[in-house]
Amino acid sequence: MFNKTSKYYNDVLKELFEHVLREYNINLNDTILCRPKSGVDLRLPSDEYALLRGPEILLTCEYRDGIGQVFTTAPRSFKGSLRDVLSLNLNYIRNASIFHAVMNAVLKHLGLIDKSEHCNGEKPKLCGYALYIELLSKYGQDFKVLHVGYQPSHIEYLSKLLHDNLVVTDLDERLVWSIKYGRPVIDGLLNKYLIHHADIVLLTASSIVNNTAWEVLNHAYMLRKEIVIYGVSASAAIYLLNNSGILKVKHFCPYAK
Repeated sequence: MFNKTSKYYNDVLKELFEHVLREYNINLNDTILCRPKSGVDLRLPSDEYALLRGPEILLTCEYRDGIGQVFTTAPRSFKGSLRDVLSLNLNYIRNASIFHAVMNAVLKHLGLIDKSEHCNGEKPKLCGYALYIELLSKYGQDFKVLHVGYQPSHIEYLSKLLHDNLVVTDLDERLVWSIKYGRPVIDGLLNKYLIHHADIVLLTASSIVNNTAWEVLNHAYMLRKEIVIYGVSASAAIYLLNNSGILKVKHFCPYAK
């Protein structure tokens, strides 16, 4: 799987999704409805979270009783059929956002995943504590983490546990080189170099949607690092890739529904 491109993974995900649709006899003419949703509605604990500080928006897609959501910097409303979704060019973030949100909605409807909607209220903050406890119980304190994507509560708790063994990166220029909970936020363009010094790579699920994840995943696999993808955006993608045996990663998203 090494040195595979985003086009490779996008093509594979389409094939895997089509296989599920055939296996469950889903009508490709079934209607999909997608719309952007304000992060304000989630009542998040602070404006440090991406949905409030921007530029990401929560895109929500509906399929029957299934609701799927993703983080995206290129949200757009969409109404069409599953057939239309399968014809989208996933090299464009606005299309990939719809595709991943729809996969989340469909697989949630089918009962294949149970995490497809973003958590709300104080749960994002509790998420950081849950991650802290999980890593502490499994690894103790002697390990190094590359945390790709700034999630405030994750960094708040992990900085207390790991100190200098925590490296945080992000692609948001407004965050790069700022100090968050005592840790500098490093430019995400350096991820593939920083992986060498980490034991665990914590990768934001939105990077699957915006096609920046695959290079990181390739390098992490080549170097035999443990990979954990956090967040709701890639729930369906993780299920499909893990279930097919193409990719084996852990998914951390304890409070999504």
